[in-house]
Amino acid sequence: MNSFYKILLLWLAFSPTGLAQKPSGVWDVFESGAKGDGKTMDTKAIQTAIDRCHAAGGGKVYLHNGQFLSGTIYLKSHVTLYVEAGAVLLGSANVNDYPSTASKYPAYGGELVTEKMFIYAEDARNISIAGRGTIDGRGDDFNGPYYSPSFSGRPRILHFRNCEDVQIREVTLRNSGSWVQFYQSCKNLVIDGITVDSRENKDIEKFRHADAKGRNTDGLDLVDCQLVRVSNCLINSGDDAICLKSLSPNEGCRDITITNCIVSSNASGIKIGTETSGFFEDITVQNCTVFDTRVDAISLMTVDGARIERINIANISVRNIKGTAIFIRLGARNRPYRKNAKINTGILKDVLIENVQGTRIGGYGCSITGIPGFPVENIVLKQIRLRFDGSNKPLLGDDDHRTPVVIEPPAVNPVVPEKVEAYPRGEMFGRLPAYGFYIRHGRNISLENFSLDYADEENRPAIVADDVDALEIIGLKAKASPNAPDLVLLKNVRNSPKIPKPN
Repeated sequence: MNSFYKILLLWLAFSPTGLAQKPSGVWDVFESGAKGDGKTMDTKAIQTAIDRCHAAGGGKVYLHNGQFLSGTIYLKSHVTLYVEAGAVLLGSANVNDYPSTASKYPAYGGELVTEKMFIYAEDARNISIAGRGTIDGRGDDFNGPYYSPSFSGRPRILHFRNCEDVQIREVTLRNSGSWVQFYQSCKNLVIDGITVDSRENKDIEKFRHADAKGRNTDGLDLVDCQLVRVSNCLINSGDDAICLKSLSPNEGCRDITITNCIVSSNASGIKIGTETSGFFEDITVQNCTVFDTRVDAISLMTVDGARIERINIANISVRNIKGTAIFIRLGARNRPYRKNAKINTGILKDVLIENVQGTRIGGYGCSITGIPGFPVENIVLKQIRLRFDGSNKPLLGDDDHRTPVVIEPPAVNPVVPEKVEAYPRGEMFGRLPAYGFYIRHGRNISLENFSLDYADEENRPAIVADDVDALEIIGLKAKASPNAPDLVLLKNVRNSPKIPKPN
């Protein structure tokens, strides 16, 4: 090859206009007409690139070097939406740019529709969102109404329904108008290394809605999903950080792992519930940190008929939890989310929680409770080390998430209402009779190697159990209150030889 042809090939490979400028399989949104100036609506240009990529058999839609203003985008099979570092996909602040879309699948209330969403996919296969850039929902600027559920008036950032082989990697999702991520009936889902920064009312020392209306900005919702791996994520959210839900009595969450995540929330940290129609089984949560969280650090609940079993939670560090560290609840609210749906009978059993350490835990007390005739079963908690605030100062809470309330220190051994149909959360009973753990309506409950302490004054036992069959307490080290009648207080506890003797 002579020198002329060598020079020509080098020029084609490296010049800005050369033939090798764009790798095969990459659709640059600028080539579809995007402006990337943060002012011009680029919805059509981005959607055109996605459609062309999909029609060609798949590839990468590339956003780079700009701020791309857009309304609803529909992601399609075999397409990766790649937001380069420094680039921003910017949500419109106009509610009319997020249309309602007909669907084959029932929504939250059972209608065959999906409401406001920024990026939407339905029945898609092999789809991804990746890159080190930012997807900004502009929730602070959004002009939509405050309906319930929130997404009927304000858009979620991501909403995928009945999709398979989904990957969300490395991107930052911030400032959503509603739930940040909502994955419904999806399979083989990988969420790795993402950052969620969507927390209105950031000051944890104030009431939840002190500075602005809440937008129900859940960080990550997995709804009736299976084969899911969530790892290495940082989530700071205005509502529940990581939440598993079930809206259908015939579906559920199964085969899910959540690992190496750091979360902070204006509601709960890592949670199963409250929407709990179908089942939750074979779920593992490990090596996570929960801090500056308003309600519960770890909560497991079934209140709408779901079956929960084989839940494994390990190696969790918690700090500054205004509600409580561990909340386990079987109730019977029995809310349907599908039209004419059968409501199942709730079951909560076979739970293992181990190696949990925490400090600055609110003064409510942790709880493990069923309801009369429907006990929680086979619950093992081991290697638990918690330091509570104590009960000598009032608690600041939110009644029904809205109205600030002050909960004063209780009398010794108050009567705890059943609240069978109540919304479940750690503060639902008020201050419990135990500063550590209150257990009621349970069977085969094992507490092993507990270390319980408190910072301020206390007048409650460390552990109270009521209507429990086969309670086992081994290796308890707990600070006793001089004002409490016992360290461990038992009422109607049966078949329980391994319990420390009262003081």
